Amino acid sequence: MAGKAGSALEEDRLIVEAIFQDENHRFDRAEEIFVKLYRLTDRSEYLVQAAKEAMMPGGRPEEVVSLLKEWIDRHEAETHDTRPVRMLVALYAKSGRLDLAEPLADRWLAGSDRVADLKLAATLKSDLGKYGEAVELLKKAYAKSSGDRILLEEVSLLEKQLKDRKEAIRLLETHLRLKPDAPVAIYFKLIELYAKENRLDKVLELYKKLYEKDPQKYFLQKIVKLSLYTRDLDGLIALLEKHSRGNEELLYRLYKEKKRFDKAIELAHRRYEETGKPRWLAEEAILRYEAARAEKKITPQVLKTFRRLFDQALKKGLDDSLYLNYYGYTLIDHDLDLERGIALVRRALKQQPDNSYYLDSLAWGLYKLGRCEQAYRVMEKVIADEGLQEPEIKMHWESIRKCMEKDKAF
Repeated sequence: MAGKAGSALEEDRLIVEAIFQDENHRFDRAEEIFVKLYRLTDRSEYLVQAAKEAMMPGGRPEEVVSLLKEWIDRHEAETHDTRPVRMLVALYAKSGRLDLAEPLADRWLAGSDRVADLKLAATLKSDLGKYGEAVELLKKAYAKSSGDRILLEEVSLLEKQLKDRKEAIRLLETHLRLKPDAPVAIYFKLIELYAKENRLDKVLELYKKLYEKDPQKYFLQKIVKLSLYTRDLDGLIALLEKHSRGNEELLYRLYKEKKRFDKAIELAHRRYEETGKPRWLAEEAILRYEAARAEKKITPQVLKTFRRLFDQALKKGLDDSLYLNYYGYTLIDHDLDLERGIALVRRALKQQPDNSYYLDSLAWGLYKLGRCEQAYRVMEKVIADEGLQEPEIKMHWESIRKCMEKDKAF
């Protein structure tokens, strides 16, 4: 009894010492102690740990390799423990002795039901350039574990070495159908392969799924770029309506682009209530006017609402040239208040003196007041910069030129 107790105490002491040496990165010393523990107990776990230490910097694998070979020969018939085989294969591979590692892997690991054995055998086959065999081993390992990293290794070999991108895509698609909560790395790999196949609709679909899981700004930026490129604005709108918080500006621009006036008006009104910014009053005014113009129903009531909203915005400090010109031009074009319309356009021109569109508004106002010569001089600058491609500019120019000709006739 005393002998057994003493042996157990010695084993415990050596374990503590080995752990201490390992934690202090004295791997050669830890290796020696684990070898001593193996010789003392004949337990394979100590031999396996000695092999792990031998893999570390400063390790001396020669003795461990001999012990591993001896252990495998002794236990070949009855053992189901493949850890020593795995470590011997790893040590051979680390030293470049693939010729010695491969027979061991074929005999012990390739037929194993342990995922770690199959992965190591696959790595060895890949290092030997036997990529088809490596893929088959990874397929067996994946079938047992459904592991994400194993799948990525298999996909990488299929794509890069076997040039079978379609099979790689199929495997990733199946994996995501079964495991939609898979890591982002799986999604990114499939995105990469879809992009190489120019299947942008599929790339967009995956980014949308990622954004639904985790609404990161990066994912949204990708979705926006792809949606604009593929012109899938309806799909982008549907996504942003579900995730509107923080994306109101973009959603608003999309509503305007698609001429969804009711939705845009509602959002502009809500944004004014939330922020108090006068810009949103002006936006609502413009939207109501444009909606009526699209339906050819610009009634006195529409113009009254338009003016009320714009006047309220100006009273609250709106001083953006874009809005000043829009309001001013509308007052001029509908003969609502020519003098005020011209004054608003001049305010816009103080901010952007060379803006051709603002100058066009001014010329049109002067024409409406009968100041044809002044209007003509302003319009000449517009034509010099913009030409006559735009129908509205062309119509203004022709009307002002005819007015000048009448004045000259008198």
